[in-house]
Parts: sequence; structure tokens; C-alpha cells
Amino acid sequence: MNTNARRRGAKVAPSHYPRIAFHGLRFAQLISATVVGGIMAYFMYYLRAERIPIPWTFIVLFSISLATVAVLTLTIILYNFTYLSPKFNCLLNGTVSIFWMLGFALLSWNLSNTLKKSCDLQTWRSGVAISVCREYKALWTFTLVGTLSTLAALALDIWTHRKTTERGVYVLPEDDKNAAMLKDMNGKNSQTKGYEASRGGAFEEEIDIAYHNRYGDDALESVGYHDRVLHK
Repeated sequence: MNTNARRRGAKVAPSHYPRIAFHGLRFAQLISATVVGGIMAYFMYYLRAERIPIPWTFIVLFSISLATVAVLTLTIILYNFTYLSPKFNCLLNGTVSIFWMLGFALLSWNLSNTLKKSCDLQTWRSGVAISVCREYKALWTFTLVGTLSTLAALALDIWTHRKTTERGVYVLPEDDKNAAMLKDMNGKNSQTKGYEASRGGAFEEEIDIAYHNRYGDDALESVGYHDRVLHK
């Protein structure tokens, strides 16, 4: 079913977000939050089982991953069923991006030595250590992706908000462009098939005919009367 038709049927306000950039950045945010949250849950589970204190870096990253998923869920509901305000989304992404940057900074500081080393047997001496090294590097990579994608989403919110609030300029919403193109195509198809819109010509001709049929005899009698008077 056509998305635009579904939106119009539900009376959803059109979105001004560029569709590809909007959903692409959200997909990157979702993947990053899922991977980071999964790795953090795995580490925290085993640290808790071993009764080892959980580092604050892990808590921050796990919390921001859950918060990102919650924000994405809320905003996609607003986008599809009501209206997602760029200003409101900017506030959410701005808050989330602060914690992503904080978590990335803490993680980079704690893993500075690990990131410089290669994950091989010669360096780590055991398969378990190699696995942990790879997981840490994957964690750092997806934390970087999550931070950058959230900052890019924030920049998109600011750009969209400025675009929709420009004074004296009307911007056709992204969701209405396809509808406008479809309307133009229908108009061209009607012209090629020989259909033309009624211009009222036939209706005006019928009025003229009815007028003459009704008043034509009276008008002729009036002309004859004036001719007789003049001859006298």
C-alpha cells in the first residue's frame, strides 16, 4: 500500500525530512545502539556473576543504548501516526548525542592501550583474551558509529527546522512531492487521451438558445409595432 496514501487516509501531517537521509541515519543509530547494548549486557552479566564492580563507562554506554532505542521508537511512532516536529526531535537527539559523546570519550580513555595492540596470540597469549580484545574493538567502533550518526541526525534536525521556518518561502513537504508528481501525470494523461475540462461553452450556448426561444417572438412583435408607428 502506498505510504503517502496511507498518511493522507490517516490525516497525518506531511514530514519535511528528506526520506533517505532520515531513515538511513536512524538505521545507523539503531544498529549501533543494539550492538553496543548487547556487548555491554554481555560484559555486565559476567562481571556481576564474578562479583566484580561494573565500571561507570559500561553503565553509561548501556544506558545510552537503551535511551537511543526508546527515542527511535517514540519518534518513528510520531513520524508515522501524527507529526514529528524537527524542533522536538532536535531536543531528543541533542540530549542523546551528549551522552554518546561522554560514553565514547570514557571508552576511548579506558581502552587507549588495548586499541593500540593487535588482537593476536603473540600479544594476548590466550584465545579468551583475544576474544575480549576483539569485542572491545567492536564496542569502540560501534560506539563511534553511534556517536557520529546521532550527531548527523542532530544536524539534519537543525537543517530541517531552519528549512521549514524560512520566512516568505514555501517548501513542499517531502511526502507531498510524489502526490504532486502523480497529479501532473494524471493531467498529462487526460490531455493525451483527448479529455478536456469543461469551459462552460455548451452551457452558455444553451442559455442563449433558451433566451431567444422565449423572447424571440416578443422582440419581433415589438420591432413591427415601432415600424407601424413610424409609417403613420
